[in-house]
Amino acid sequence: MRKSSNIELANYRHRQSPIWFLLMLIVFWSLALILMRLKSAVSPAFFLPAVILTTLFWGLTVEVNRTEIRLYFGLGLIGRTICRQRIAQVAQVRNRWWYGWGIRLTPHGWMWSMGGLDAVELTYQNNKRFRIGTDQPQALLKALADN
Repeated sequence: MRKSSNIELANYRHRQSPIWFLLMLIVFWSLALILMRLKSAVSPAFFLPAVILTTLFWGLTVEVNRTEIRLYFGLGLIGRTICRQRIAQVAQVRNRWWYGWGIRLTPHGWMWSMGGLDAVELTYQNNKRFRIGTDQPQALLKALADN
């Protein structure tokens, strides 16, 4: 007999891990290993940021189910859950290149992004906005339109 669960399965799940992030980590890890091999006292200064960046920001995962949107970076230590009932409107938008990547406050509200300029903008019932950067804007819009 199966037990019922309070966890609802996602009808959309996508993890975005852009190439720029991978290249940055390769540089950090390479420098750390070279400095460790040379027995440099500076090696922890390169090694520690590489471990932290890998753990905290390895990709942005977006999950959508019937009741909520869940976003998290890396292993999930930095995350956010948005109740879908709070959302009044969704739209595909294009971010300016200078907004950058990561967690940012933009003129359009908060934005979570890992790469690229495409995003889906959520407008809440109170007219505040939140942008989710994605390399699959159409698929995310479709998941948000489905109930």
